[in-house]
Amino acid sequence: MATKNTWVRQPQEKHGNYIFNGKSYMTTKIMNEISNEEIMWIISDLKEFVQQEKEIDYLIVYRRNDGRKIFCIDQLSKSMMESGEYSEEEIREYDYWTILFAEEY
Repeated sequence: MATKNTWVRQPQEKHGNYIFNGKSYMTTKIMNEISNEEIMWIISDLKEFVQQEKEIDYLIVYRRNDGRKIFCIDQLSKSMMESGEYSEEEIREYDYWTILFAEEY
């Protein structure tokens, strides 16, 4: 899928059971260097992809036509949250995902 800003979601390298439903964060560099429209498009595309696939890899990559990449990284998988190894408080604290440029990783 592409936007007029030419971000394209790359195929998953692995399948996981992440659902990207926690809090979302983005780096300052993302906020300063791409438009709100692009950010909202990426978030919308990611959420739609999760709905279609039900569970996806923890790392989703978007690539622009100039080669620049954005990573969307989820912290807790569905199985981790359901394992009983984390308290509800820990899940609230650690269930988040981040949008960042590949070079920030």
